[in-house]
Amino acid sequence: MTVVLGALAAAASLVAGGGMGLLDGLVYDLSLAVTDRRPGARDEPVAVIALDRDSLDSDELAALPRVFLSPVWAKIVDGLAAADASAIGFDIIFNYSANRFPGSEGQYDRDFLTALARAKARIVLARSARSYPAPPFVASVFDPRTDAGKAEPGAIGYAELTPDSDGVFRHAASRVETADGKTLPTFAAALLDRAKGPEMPERLLLAPRRPLEAMPAYRLIDVLRCLDRDPAAIRQVFAGKLVLIGTTLPEEDRKRSPDRFMSPPVSREANIGGCRLDRLGASDPEGGTSPGMFVHAAAIEAVLNGNLVRPVPPVGRAIAAATMAIGGALLGFSLAPLWGTLGIVALVALCLAAAPVLLGFGLWFPAVLPAAAAIAAIAVAYVVRFVIEDRRRRRVQHAFGHYLAPAIVDQLLDSETPLRLGGEEREVTIMFADLSGFTALSGKVGPTELMAVTNFYLAIIVEAVEATGGYVDKFIGDAVMGIWGAPAPDPDHAASAARAALAAVAAVTRAKEEADSQDRPGYSVKIGLNSGRAVVGNVGAEKRYNYTAVGETVNIAARLESVPGDYGCRIVVGPATAAAIRDRFVLNELDWVKVKGKEEPLAVYELVAATGAADAATLAYPAHYNAALERYRAGDFAEAETSWRRDVTHPYLVGASPPLVMAERAATLHADPPAAWDGVYVKTTK
Repeated sequence: MTVVLGALAAAASLVAGGGMGLLDGLVYDLSLAVTDRRPGARDEPVAVIALDRDSLDSDELAALPRVFLSPVWAKIVDGLAAADASAIGFDIIFNYSANRFPGSEGQYDRDFLTALARAKARIVLARSARSYPAPPFVASVFDPRTDAGKAEPGAIGYAELTPDSDGVFRHAASRVETADGKTLPTFAAALLDRAKGPEMPERLLLAPRRPLEAMPAYRLIDVLRCLDRDPAAIRQVFAGKLVLIGTTLPEEDRKRSPDRFMSPPVSREANIGGCRLDRLGASDPEGGTSPGMFVHAAAIEAVLNGNLVRPVPPVGRAIAAATMAIGGALLGFSLAPLWGTLGIVALVALCLAAAPVLLGFGLWFPAVLPAAAAIAAIAVAYVVRFVIEDRRRRRVQHAFGHYLAPAIVDQLLDSETPLRLGGEEREVTIMFADLSGFTALSGKVGPTELMAVTNFYLAIIVEAVEATGGYVDKFIGDAVMGIWGAPAPDPDHAASAARAALAAVAAVTRAKEEADSQDRPGYSVKIGLNSGRAVVGNVGAEKRYNYTAVGETVNIAARLESVPGDYGCRIVVGPATAAAIRDRFVLNELDWVKVKGKEEPLAVYELVAATGAADAATLAYPAHYNAALERYRAGDFAEAETSWRRDVTHPYLVGASPPLVMAERAATLHADPPAAWDGVYVKTTK
């Protein structure tokens, strides 16, 4: 199962590919904010000139609509060219020429167009899918030596960017394919080409060390003023740099970029030479976005510095996913849920921590799928464990149900409390049921047949006990000890035991009659019941427990088991049991008996039948018997004998029966009267 989960995770990794989904994007952006370790240099080869609100509101520019800023752009281009900037990119689409404005005589943009023409080897103008520079601007940057036969001049770059699925702009491409089938260089790739820099990768993953707007950025108005006051300062700042020019207004061309979790940069005042060139901070610190121009700038800077981060190859991702799934499965199969949860948290944390570490080696590790594989694997492992353990539990429960009462097994399985010796005192009814004739039968049949016959009859008694909610405590050779009222509570435990005893006697009697008719061996049964308080719980040694009941109630029940044989009946109950059930069962007081080991005699009763199932003769039987019993206890043995023989007929038994047994006993006492008579029958054996 562990290997299967690993294989499934590896396959899922290969199917998912290296795309940047919502969660992977979140982890990636957080990883960028955690560490600034990246491959490549830490130079600042790119600078930005920002058309910001301060510039537009300045005295020099406030009166000019942006479409009429071409003189300004001409001055900027000439100044940057003179300062030896390596390339100049306008992230502004000049799709309208002021030469068309009435009164301009077609010459308003002349200076800008002339400046573009002079610097066309280092100029790149932006375009989009729907907006293209006006023809005068295209003509000014067209170079017949290098652009002839091309789909577009090399000075035109496609400036539109495509976000990842979560709306964050993390990737930049070197070329795009337009709707009309053209393959065009992107704005960043065209600028790198103009600057004679390294070739841009086909698909670049941005991994900035710092916020995008932390790269050198200056106000347009400050640059213009500096060109007038100290052109040397412009050379000092922009020489050799690739310069992007565009808007940083909060309401225009904003992008969510991968630096979103980094602290926004702040402005830094700077005086260079004879002019002020402050480095700008975040243009919209509260907005959580960056100007699109800075995304292009970040792509260019990454290529120039060699800060190239690539996704981990598919094989590596598959191995990581498989390893994490196997690790999660092993935790699930080997640890308890609490420790497994802690383990999986640590494993997932380790997996996620690998992402920022690998960035320092130029690798992006999509950690979400491997982490999810570990979590899914441990969940599957626990489900499998639950199914297996539930099946095992049921098997053990079924197996132990043959040795213990189902209630005990359920209690052991459900309880979190450790087992201990000891118990509690409860009101219970105890039954001892003994198969009559075991000794005689053992001498007639072989051990295998003897065991089979004995088990058959014991099963009849067990079925009667458990059918009434009783607990089979133990087998004592050919006898069964049963308990009602523990371990499962039963407020009517005496009646439940009485019903079980009657059912057992009836079933055993039927089985014995059938066996006799087929000349097969069989048993009859004798049962003693007694109710009262007993201690129920675990007895034994520290390493071997037995759930049972102990106490006087149990001892008396054990003694009563042999009493039916002395009176020719099948079921004898003690006085407490008789008191609890006399309103629902036919009871016949047999005698006063002093059982072995007890000084005080107790009244014992024959359980005859349930009242609702008794006929008239059965209901009359106790009264007739007790009339004779009164004469017997009074010492009138002759009258008692006569009454038992003449007036009392046992409703069920043929042969030996309580009336006949007592009649014989009365005759013996009449022939040899005792010196002192208390009406008590003393048992000399158990």
